Amino acid sequence: VEQGLPSQNAFALLVSNWKYGSKGLLVGTSRGLSRYEPGRVAPVLAPTRIISRRVHQPEELREGLRLEYPQNSLVVDVQAASSRTFPEQFQYGFLLFDEANRLVKQKLARDAQFMMEGLKPGRYRVEARAYNADLISSEPLRFEFMVAGAPFPWTTAALAILLALALVALSWGYFQNRRMARTSRELLEANRNLADARLQVANQAERERRRIARDLHDQTLADLRNLILLTDQLPAKEAENGHGRLDPATFRSEIEAISTEIRRICEDLSPSVLENVGLAAALEWALTNSVAHAPAECRFEYEFNCPEDLEERIHLAPGERMQIYRIAQEAINNICRHSGARRVRLEVTIGEGNSFLLELEDDGRDFEPKEHKKRKSGRGLSNILARASLIEAEVSWARRAKGGTVFKLHKPGRETQIESTI
Repeated sequence: VEQGLPSQNAFALLVSNWKYGSKGLLVGTSRGLSRYEPGRVAPVLAPTRIISRRVHQPEELREGLRLEYPQNSLVVDVQAASSRTFPEQFQYGFLLFDEANRLVKQKLARDAQFMMEGLKPGRYRVEARAYNADLISSEPLRFEFMVAGAPFPWTTAALAILLALALVALSWGYFQNRRMARTSRELLEANRNLADARLQVANQAERERRRIARDLHDQTLADLRNLILLTDQLPAKEAENGHGRLDPATFRSEIEAISTEIRRICEDLSPSVLENVGLAAALEWALTNSVAHAPAECRFEYEFNCPEDLEERIHLAPGERMQIYRIAQEAINNICRHSGARRVRLEVTIGEGNSFLLELEDDGRDFEPKEHKKRKSGRGLSNILARASLIEAEVSWARRAKGGTVFKLHKPGRETQIESTI
């Protein structure tokens, strides 16, 4: 059945040779014979539209197309023209080859559009033909195009390298921090052991002081009491040189003075008030005793302030209480010897976290620890600093606004020390 025949009902076909060597068909129909001679003019095929991310002009096909990344698809529309075939009667054949001349995709249909999608990076070749109603093909339409691959990600690579370096640095820093933390713990443990050893040595020294005080009290004072009893039994005698007489009462008073001094030394070696009454009473006794035994020109008025519940709120080990007492005693002695103060205030307060704070204020001469170290006079300052380090306390000296010196001793509470250690 072919359009253009007198009738669409054909019942016989006969191949016939025409003159000039051409061939044709004689078609028998219900209305008679019809002659059909195939055309010999090949159709012409031309591109009409090329689309990737943009619309390309047909002239660009001569030089080849380049699809920049990330384009991986191309659509080609063609159109055929011929003298005896209507446009809708054309058939179109499309072939797509890769750079290795392998067939990637093919299509034969009346549709004049060829879609190429999901293409991998590389070079491709397209061949298109048009077939008219006489199955005569057009000259092939060939063109090449290039699908570009993804460019090397320099920015991503640089960022990845930086990230890798950062991870290496973080890992190195992490291990270094762990090593430093381990070293710090070991150093802290060694310092703690050293501090415990030093405190044990200090406690041993205090025990030796108590032993000496006990021996002086039990033996020397007992001997002096016997001398006093013997002195009371001595008669008054003239001296051998004849310049005077030996008075038993004078001899007795000298022995009593020596006994009093030995008692004071015993109390200084082992303060019984610290063990019997407590730290607050011991600090007040140290202040009053220093004033009582100071020369008349060095005596001063004093003020003592301390919370009544000091012993209940602050739990100090016996060794720590002894070191605090010795530090306060040394600071008070420095005021008596060097400051020339007329008024002294000793105040004990309880700080945050049940910390212990001792403040000793005088209106005498200013005291500068650095200058004292340069002169290297005495061991009082060194003793104070050494004793403070034994109990993990802090000491400081500051100038008083109206003249004089303010000495402070601060010992953190146990909870604060544990938190700082952690």
